[in-house]
Amino acid sequence: MKKFIIILFLLPNIIFGQAPGCPNIQVDDQTVTCNNPCVDLVADYLHTGETTQYDVSSIPYAPPYAFTGGTSAFVGTDDIFSGLINIPFDFCFYGNTYNQLVIGANGLISFDVNLANAYCSYSFTASIPSTPTITGPYENAIHGAYHDIDPSVAGDINYAVLGTAPCRTFVVNFSNTAHFSCTNLLTTQQIVIYETTNAIEIYIEDKPTCTTWNSGNALIGIQNIGATQGIAPPARNTGPWTATQEAWRFTPSGTSNYVVEWFDNAGVSLGFGDTLNVCTQNQNNYTAEITYTNCNGTVVTETTTNTVFVDNTSGQISNLGLLDTIKSCTTPVTVNADNNLDSYQWNTGETTSSIIVANSGNYILDATQGWCNGSDTIYVSIVNANILEEDTTICNLESITLNLEETNTIIDWSTNENTNNITVAPNTDSEFWVEISDGVTTCKDSIQINVNALPIATISGKNEICKNDTTSLNIVLSGNPPFILELNGESNSYNNYNNLIPVNPTSTTTYTINLVNDILCSNDSIKSHTIVVNPLPEPVINPSFYEIYPGEQVELTSGEFSYYSWYDDDDLLISENEILIVDSTLTTYLVVESNKGCIGISSNAVIEYIPRVNFFIPNTFTPNGDEHNDLLITMGRKIAIFNMIITNRWGEVVFTTNDINKFWDGKFDGNPVKQGTYTYQVNILGEDKRTFSTSGEVNVIY
Repeated sequence: MKKFIIILFLLPNIIFGQAPGCPNIQVDDQTVTCNNPCVDLVADYLHTGETTQYDVSSIPYAPPYAFTGGTSAFVGTDDIFSGLINIPFDFCFYGNTYNQLVIGANGLISFDVNLANAYCSYSFTASIPSTPTITGPYENAIHGAYHDIDPSVAGDINYAVLGTAPCRTFVVNFSNTAHFSCTNLLTTQQIVIYETTNAIEIYIEDKPTCTTWNSGNALIGIQNIGATQGIAPPARNTGPWTATQEAWRFTPSGTSNYVVEWFDNAGVSLGFGDTLNVCTQNQNNYTAEITYTNCNGTVVTETTTNTVFVDNTSGQISNLGLLDTIKSCTTPVTVNADNNLDSYQWNTGETTSSIIVANSGNYILDATQGWCNGSDTIYVSIVNANILEEDTTICNLESITLNLEETNTIIDWSTNENTNNITVAPNTDSEFWVEISDGVTTCKDSIQINVNALPIATISGKNEICKNDTTSLNIVLSGNPPFILELNGESNSYNNYNNLIPVNPTSTTTYTINLVNDILCSNDSIKSHTIVVNPLPEPVINPSFYEIYPGEQVELTSGEFSYYSWYDDDDLLISENEILIVDSTLTTYLVVESNKGCIGISSNAVIEYIPRVNFFIPNTFTPNGDEHNDLLITMGRKIAIFNMIITNRWGEVVFTTNDINKFWDGKFDGNPVKQGTYTYQVNILGEDKRTFSTSGEVNVIY
C-alpha cells in the first residue's frame, strides 16, 4: 500500500490548490473573546465515497486548466476514437480501477480499451442509462458533452496530466471544435478526472446547437459497464440544448472513504468529524487532518493548521452562571455560579463558586476569567412556611392551636385567617394548610388532624316496675373498649358494647351516667333513665269468714282491680270474675292485678257450711260384751233439745233418751234384747230454733 501525505500550511488560494483531485482541506482562522470564549472550527473539503454510485451537482464555472497547450490526441479526423492513452495514476470508475483510456472525437472518454482507434458513433437518440448499442451513448464512458463535432474541420483535441502524486489530474480539452454540418458553430469544453478523490468535472465554455443534424442531440453524463447505472445533470440528458459557461461535478457517493481528525498544537487528538468546538483564553493552533483511502488501497492524508486568536480588548464576562432569583421554602439555600471561572468574591466574604445562605436578600458576586471580569447579583427569597405542630390526633370537641415558626408579610390559612397562630376544633378528619409569602416567594405547609369520635353511652330500660321486682338497665356503648362508666357516682369497667345491668329499686329511682371513658377519649355528657316503682295492690276478701247454711250463698269481693284470680287451698283456679259467689264450704285466696300491672295476694278467706242439724246414728251395733261396738252411739251438733225412742217390731219401746250423749247398750229392763231389727225416731230442736226429725232402723247382732 502506497501512502502519501500532503501538508498545506495556509497556502494561498491558487487554482491548483483548489482542485478536487487532492483531498484538500481548509479551516478558517477564528477569534474568541471573553464574552464568546468558544468557537466552532469547520473543515471544508470535498466529501467523497466509493465509486459504486455518484451524485451530480452544478459548480461554478472556473475551469482549473487552460483549454490549449496539452498533448494532441491525434484525433484529426471525424468520428474516431484515439489510440490507447496511459494514465499515470489509478482512477476508479463505477467500482473498477483503470490506468488507460481512449478519447472519442465526438466529446467523450471511455475506459473500454477495445475502442482504441475505432469508429466513434455520432448518431444516438437514447438517454442514459440505456442498453449499449453501436450508435451510443457509450457504456463505461464519460460524456461531456457528447455530440457530433468534427475536428477535421476545425479545433483541437488535447490532453494533459498535471500535478504530482497523489493529486494528479488528467484533463481532456475540446478546443474550438467545429460542429458537423454546422461548421460555423464551435464547441469548447473540458473533461477532468482527479486522482485520489476520483471526482469528474465537465466545463462547457460554449456549446451551441446544430438543429439540422442528428436533431441537435447532445449529452452530458456517465454510465457504467452494461449501462445498468448512469446519471446526467438536469436537462442535460439526450436532447437538443445549448450551454455557455456552465460546469458539473460527478462526485462518488458510495460508502465514505475518508476520516477527519483534529489535533491540538501538542499533537493530541481532540476528536473526529467536520466540526470541532474549542474554548480557550489563549491563542492556539489546531490541525485538521483528512485521510482518504483510494480504490487501489492508497492512503492519502492532508493536514491544515489554523489559529484561534484571542481578542483581549474587551473584558466583561457576559454570564457568571447566576440565576436572577432563587425562591425557596426551605433553608439553607445553595447559590451556584459558573464553576469554570478563575476567581470569586462574594459580598458575604466567601471566595468559592458556591455559597450557602440562610436569609433572604441580594447576594453579589465579582469574578474573573482570564483577562475578563464580571459582576452579577442574585436575589434569594427564603420563606419558611413551617407549622410547628406535627400531624396529630385529637378527640371530638377538643381544640388545638397551630403555630407558625416564622411570620412573613402575607399569611393565608385555609380557614381564611391571617394571624400567626390559629385555634381549630374539627369534628372530622381534616387537613389545614397555610400559605406564607414575602411578596416574591409563596410557600405552603399543611398538617393533618385526625379526630377520634367521643365514646357515647345510652341508657334505657323499663320505665315502670312493680315493687319487689328486679329489672335491667340496657347500657349501649360506642368507642374503643374497654370503657369506664360512672353510673350514679359508681365507676365500673366494661369491655362489651351492649351491657345489661340488673337493678331492683324499692322506690322510684333515676339512674344517671355522668362520665364515659374509652382508651382514647372522655365524654361527660349526662344521660339518665328513671324507673317508677309502683306499689303492689293489697286485696282483702270480704267477708273473710262466713258460715253458710244449706241452700244459702255468699258473695266474696275485694275492691276494684284490673284482673282477678280466685284460688282454693289446693291452688286450683276457681274463678276470674270480680265477685266470687260461694254456696259451700271453701278456703280460698285472691290474686289481683292493678292497672299498673302489679300483682297482690290476699289472705285466706274461710267459708264454712253449717247444716241445720248435724246428727249421726249407726245402722248396726253388736252388744255382745266384747268391748267392740257394744253401744249404739249417736252424735250431733247444733242441737238444743234432743229426744230419741227405739221400739221393737211390735212397737214396744225398748229404749228412750233426751241426752244425745246417752247410748243404748242393747238391753231392755236389764236384759239383752233379741237379735234383730229395731226402729228409731229422733226429734231435734236446733240452736237456730228450727226443728228436725228423722227415723230409721238399727240392727242388733250378737
